[in-house]
Amino acid sequence: MAGPDAPDNRDRFDAADLRGFTATVLLHYGMPPDAAARSAEILVDADLAGIESHGIAHLPWHSGYAPGFESGAVNPRPEIAVLRESPVSAAWDADGAFGLLVGAQAMDAAIAKAEASGIGMVTVRNGRHFGAAGYYARMAADRGLIGMAMTAVTPIAVAAGSLDRAFGTNPIAMAAPIRDQPPFLLDMATTAVAGGKLEIAGRQGRALPAGWAVDAEGAASDDPAALRNAGALLPLGSDLSTSSYKGYGLGLMVDILSGVLSGQGPALGNAGVKDGEMGQWFAAWRINLFRDPDEFMDEMSDWVDALRDSRPTPGVDAVQVAGDPEHRAREERTTLGIPLDQETVDQLRDLAAKLNLEFPAALA
Repeated sequence: MAGPDAPDNRDRFDAADLRGFTATVLLHYGMPPDAAARSAEILVDADLAGIESHGIAHLPWHSGYAPGFESGAVNPRPEIAVLRESPVSAAWDADGAFGLLVGAQAMDAAIAKAEASGIGMVTVRNGRHFGAAGYYARMAADRGLIGMAMTAVTPIAVAAGSLDRAFGTNPIAMAAPIRDQPPFLLDMATTAVAGGKLEIAGRQGRALPAGWAVDAEGAASDDPAALRNAGALLPLGSDLSTSSYKGYGLGLMVDILSGVLSGQGPALGNAGVKDGEMGQWFAAWRINLFRDPDEFMDEMSDWVDALRDSRPTPGVDAVQVAGDPEHRAREERTTLGIPLDQETVDQLRDLAAKLNLEFPAALA
């Protein structure tokens, strides 16, 4: 088995090539050209940021991507319905739209409302898997706003102190602008780890660390196939003695805002989850509702610099702030290319062959 600190000798691929391939696949499944191009940019952006659990690896096999188009669970040309709307809010039914696209469109709407009225919130029901939540929060920060995004996911995690699945990974993302720096960008699952981390461990032949998952009987498991074998993820905090009720509570908060408030319903007991239906929540607001934006961004800059200058524990190179690892990965992968596991490359090549397309060659 490969160790977590082993050199990364995987083949690397140019981001533009991967975007072009993804867009061509989405065009094949009936998406309009502009929608396909924007969706491809969002999907590959996760790989650029080092978030491989939510990137192009999902395209060939995840039910929210190619298989979803093939089964009819994902609608390539949806008619999004605005169910309710005010100057600061909207509630949408996404009509089964490709999740990455409707996520960006919903945040576009929240940003427009925030810029016009100070704050904007949009709920989405009948959505699909929308990839990395942080992308949408960062959209707001790139416009000088504070942004948040959440989605309620099919239950794959046990409730704190329970043997039964009760909620999904239910990520929370929040971004805020910083003077002359990339934004603060928190993108976290409310489970101990994102489900995609198990997929990566399986592809790379690695056992799971303690505290990530349990088997079908509730015993600790290091098997990357735990979820496929009726096991479950643990809440953030892992165990009651280490505060798993906090991750559980945060996960339920996401279910309230994304599921109950949107009209999708909480993921637990929601019959729609069998088709990949998800509820989502997006928000953006102007800093000048509260203080001068320039002063805010200057103070943010001084603060995060002070955090990075704090003393690291033995074995840690430096203290980081949310968004730092993704920013470094983006710089490195933009220059050197995006590394992909061989299993992912094989699956993408199989998809290309099925659609009579050509998958890009690796960088020399």
